Amino acid sequence: MKEYSCEGLIVKWNPEKCIHAKECVNGLPQVFDHDSRPWINMQGASPEEIMKVIDRCPSGALTYQEKAPESAEKNASDGRYASIRVVKNGPLMVEGDCRLFSSDGKEMAKKRAFALCRCGASRKKPFCDGSHTKIGFHDPE
Repeated sequence: MKEYSCEGLIVKWNPEKCIHAKECVNGLPQVFDHDSRPWINMQGASPEEIMKVIDRCPSGALTYQEKAPESAEKNASDGRYASIRVVKNGPLMVEGDCRLFSSDGKEMAKKRAFALCRCGASRKKPFCDGSHTKIGFHDPE
């Protein structure tokens, strides 16, 4: 987990969950630039703009927390049921309050969103690493 901050906002990136959907790069290239180091430039846009783009992250690899003590993490679910969505030719997207446990009982993921591999080619199983695009995974339905 890597953290980046600016006044009023902390952005967290978990590379293990990232499926490289490029919602961040396409949404705010002046903030998210995979060719730069660090790859997140927190001065490239306002905290509000950054939060809007992070809300589009399909895997939950990018999250944020406002620094104001009275605010809660914006990425938390609204308390309703978790949902699982099949992405055409892609992963299973789990969204909402949900916890994922390994076979030995270790908690692997919780809350907001994560992508689970369906193609079998991920090197980060059970999480998707984007390998479905490399192997040409095709779901007939």
